This record gives sequence, C-alpha cells and structure tokens, in this order.
Amino acid sequence: MITMYAAYTEEVDDLDSAVAEILEQVDISGLPAHSVGILFCHYEFIESGVAGELCARLPFEVIGMTTMAGASGGRYNAFMLNLAVLSADDVSFRIAVTAPLSAGNAGEAMAAAYREALSALPGDPSFIISLFPFLSDISSAEVLKQLDSACGGIPVWGSVASGMDMSYNDAGVIFNGQMYEKSAVLLLLHGAVEPEFIVASIPDKNLGDRRARITESSGCVLKKINNIPLMEYFDDVGIVMRIGQDNTTIPLMVDYGDGAKPVALAIYSLTPENWAVCGGEVPEGAFFFCGEIDREGILESARDALAQIQREKGKACALMLPCVTRYIMMTPEQDEEMRLVCDTLKDKGTFVYALSGGEICPVKDRGGVWRNRHHNFTFSACLL
Repeated sequence: MITMYAAYTEEVDDLDSAVAEILEQVDISGLPAHSVGILFCHYEFIESGVAGELCARLPFEVIGMTTMAGASGGRYNAFMLNLAVLSADDVSFRIAVTAPLSAGNAGEAMAAAYREALSALPGDPSFIISLFPFLSDISSAEVLKQLDSACGGIPVWGSVASGMDMSYNDAGVIFNGQMYEKSAVLLLLHGAVEPEFIVASIPDKNLGDRRARITESSGCVLKKINNIPLMEYFDDVGIVMRIGQDNTTIPLMVDYGDGAKPVALAIYSLTPENWAVCGGEVPEGAFFFCGEIDREGILESARDALAQIQREKGKACALMLPCVTRYIMMTPEQDEEMRLVCDTLKDKGTFVYALSGGEICPVKDRGGVWRNRHHNFTFSACLL
C-alpha cells in the first residue's frame, strides 16, 4: 500500500528557505522502506537552483516536470513548486531516463529505458508513471505508442511537460533536479498497488450532434472524413480552420470502437495538404464528434472528475494532471479550476495538481483491459 505526502513552496529565490519549507511538511526521517518523489514546478525553480538543491537534500530519487501552474495543501499558484512523495514497505520504485528522443529513435530509446528500470525490479511493474518532453518532430502519442509496445501494454499514466507559455521553450522533464528537454523519464512501480485512473474532458452538452467517420488517416494525421477531404467537411459543418491560425480550441471526441471512453483530441496544426495533425491517433474507421471548450464545460468536467475521485473510497491520495489548455481558456479567472479542486478535496485526502501539456491516461475497454491513450483538454487523475 502506498502512502503519499504532499508539500509545496512558493519561495523561488532563497534556496535554504525553500528547502526548509518543504522539509517541514514531509518528515523524511520517518518514511517507509521505499520512497520516490514526483516534483512539479514553474521553470524559474529550475533556473534559480531551488529544484536541484531540494533534490540533492532528499534521501530518495525524484522525477518531475515543468508546469504552468500547480496546487497542493490547499494552495494554488503559477509560481509554485509541488512535491509528492510516494512511500511504501511493499512497493518498489525504479526510474530510468531515456536517451534524447527523436522520430528516428523513439522505439529503441523507450525500450532501452524500460529494460533498464525493469532489470532492477523483482518482476513486471504494476503500472508506470511517465513524463514526456514536448517534441517538435514526433508526437507524444507516438512516443506513448512506443512505450506501450516496450512494456507490453502495462498501464501508463503521466503527462507531457508544460512551460511558462504555449511556446514550450522552457519546458522539460526532471530527474534529481536536472531538466531534460528531449528525454522522457519512466517510473516503474512494482508490488501491492492497484491504481485507479480518472478522465473527464468534454461534457455531452458541448458535443455536436453530427457523428462522423474517419475514412483516411495516417497515425495522428487526419485526411478525410466520411470520404470527404478534411477542409471541405469542416467547411460544410460550419467549422472554420485555416493554416497559420490557432485551431487547438476545437476538440474532437474520438471513439476508437473498443468500448473504452472516447478520447478528446486537439488539432495541433494543418499541413500544406490541408490535413490535420491531431494530438492522438485517429485510425481509419473510428468515429468522432466535434465539440467546443468553454468555461462552463471546463468546470462541469472538473466537477465530474472530482466526483469520480470522491467515489473511490479506498483511495486516500490523488495525482492530478489536467490539460494546460483548460487553464488558458479560463482567462481571466485562470485559477478557478484549481480553486475548485482545493475547496472540494480539502480535508478529504492528499493531492498534488499540475497542468499538463498532454495527458497520458489509460481507459478500460469493453473487456475491462486498460488501454494506454493520449488525451487533450482532459482532467486526468491517478488514485493510489
């Protein structure tokens, strides 16, 4: 059984004060036999050295990622460092960092890192927490596909790092205080742990009434819908998309046909051929609805996720990684979702919340098997 401790600091300049504040909240002298840290912070905590100094003073390894904002202990802020400490007597933790990832080596790099971490465990992991960098030449969905292949479909939960803005210039994953802009980090958990995974994205009322079928695609690239060229289809249904404009606020709710919950995906860009590059796989034969994302829909899906969390009576701690787009779309009341989380879960368990650049969360198919999926616009949580 895993126990989770949560700590935070908003002190970004004074290293000693920041570390002391964290250590006041987590008694590292009384932890169970096995522990690992998961850290989420604004990039300035990397730049100032606070994240590195904290990791150097902790008696266990730490993974993490940069994020645009976070919350724990009833506090929420953009300029914040949040630390989750997972501890157990009967669970083993092993970490590996991949080689820098590219379109040419993602499969090999993921497989090598997985084998490295697995070799130090007494058996297969119960599940994996993985944090990915933002990469321009390969999609996070493809990186996840390579990890899924390497581990044989073991459930993977995690996130793509988010940065100070949507340029992702100061975004990366963290291992023992050092930031990696091109590598992923894997945390394998083996033993008496049975996580539950929560996803909530676009409410039904925010979905259109036209179900469409994907008839031509390649991986994450959407080419034809209902045998109609992509742009012609969207023009017909009144959705305007153009090369060079921001199309990421138009969610596609994709049903993969395996009985699992549909997955919300963003359109990242349009190719010169007027094809859509999506945030996850869009296989031929899958169906989807176009949706919209707005303030009320974001809060409704957050309340849905929180209700699911509260129904899991045997779980006392939660890691939450909602999409950063939700935070941006809430402008000017950007903190409203974080405030809702803190108010709802106050005195009801330990949690850490950070904004995700792309959500990695399994969903169960009709046979009850977890299927690893990449999401956008989604409130994702892992309950332990």
